Amino acid sequence: MLNLKLSAKDHAHEDALEKQESLIERAQDGDELAYKELYKRYCRVVYTLAYQMLGNHSDTDEVVQETFIRVFKNLHRLRNAKAFTSWLYQIAINLSIDHRKVRTRRRMLPLDDNPEFVSNYELATAKHVRNPGQVLENKELLKQINFAIEDLPEQQRAVIVMHEVEGMSKKMISEVLDCSLVTVRTNLHHARKKLRQNLRKYIQE
Repeated sequence: MLNLKLSAKDHAHEDALEKQESLIERAQDGDELAYKELYKRYCRVVYTLAYQMLGNHSDTDEVVQETFIRVFKNLHRLRNAKAFTSWLYQIAINLSIDHRKVRTRRRMLPLDDNPEFVSNYELATAKHVRNPGQVLENKELLKQINFAIEDLPEQQRAVIVMHEVEGMSKKMISEVLDCSLVTVRTNLHHARKKLRQNLRKYIQE
């Protein structure tokens, strides 16, 4: 019975992949409905990823728009439909990094301060503090978490956002960032270490 369930699950996954590949191929052939469906499927995840990198909705809107403009403009160059997701994330991450560099040069915009919005990364980081419930109650703690995230180098920030927030595997992250697994592991290790150091008075003993 278990084997049947596993087989059914695997079959459903294969069907989903085939449908996605068909959708991408239709979009490559100029099918506007396929373009709209791809946008509908991936807009939310791209927005979330960009927001975790940028920290405010204004910059995120620009990055999401530019990401899909580039995707649809260059989709015909994608030779392997199975690589679409990692290619899409790569564009979004690179644009977010570029946007942050420009923003730094013109003075960094403040992070959104919306008490009704607590970023996924802040919640993910909460598991490392003494009292995770504080994260939802203590504005000063939220501010310190944001500062700690902002203080990370671009590659380390990208890696920890993709791994801790988006739940991507190290292998997929290496494809998105076009780097080795060793580089991903190294960046993840250093990012976690820096966050622990910057949040050390909140960290669980």
